[in-house]
Amino acid sequence: MKTNRFSLDRALRRSLIYAILVAASAFFLVPLAMMILTSVKSPAEIVDLFSFPKAIYYKNFSIAISQIGRGLLNSVCITLPAVLLSSMLGAIAAYPLSQFRFRGDQIVYMVLLSGLFVPYQIVMIPLFQIIRSLHIYDTYLGMWLVHTAYGVPICTFYMRNYFATIPRSLMEASIIDGCTLTGYFFRVLIKLGKPGFSVVVILQARAVWNDLLFGLSLTRSRTVTPVTVELAKYVGQTDIQYGSLMAATLISIIPTVLIFLLFKENFIRGILGGSVKS
Repeated sequence: MKTNRFSLDRALRRSLIYAILVAASAFFLVPLAMMILTSVKSPAEIVDLFSFPKAIYYKNFSIAISQIGRGLLNSVCITLPAVLLSSMLGAIAAYPLSQFRFRGDQIVYMVLLSGLFVPYQIVMIPLFQIIRSLHIYDTYLGMWLVHTAYGVPICTFYMRNYFATIPRSLMEASIIDGCTLTGYFFRVLIKLGKPGFSVVVILQARAVWNDLLFGLSLTRSRTVTPVTVELAKYVGQTDIQYGSLMAATLISIIPTVLIFLLFKENFIRGILGGSVKS
């Protein structure tokens, strides 16, 4: 009797937890649903927020693409190299910090991590002056360098902690078999570190893609400005076209969703491995 009552109580608790989670999910999905509905409505139908459109208004998407199309291309050209550079540099920095012990290794690690605690706003004026003096203002190269510099600390943090979960005996066995330290990094550690790379790629890609501050401060021409700057121009207009604005926003989030879906298999394992080890 007690066993049946215990099983019933556990089933009720589980049902309650699931109900709360479903309600929370629905609550967080409401803004996304509203964005999708608004993006397919005509201007006359937008005033009725919760109604479904009589027909899909495709003109919103054509207007959105004409407005942010170049910005999407710029964001892709900025994000891909910046993510690759910061991820690889973070892995290279994490390799000796996770596999070897040497004098001052913790100091080096803390210096790298200190970059996580420097707000963007504090360095904007000197950063702008440096970028101008190097003649890379309003260029892809300038954006790559800035995002890479800010991405290396977080990439080093996760990759160092994930590499620390890989047994050191594996490196010793590889060296005995004739593998060099460089060869071990590229042939063994990189392959075993795929979950860690999945985490840093997702986190860094999201951060670079969603950046607005550097886009506004370090670019000015439409040939370089990212999609976030183009979206900001909608809000700055006197007459805001909410239909095309929601369509543009929907289009702009698709790449980050695709990146997550591409690396999701290793994401959970990687983020756990990169957060519980020290």
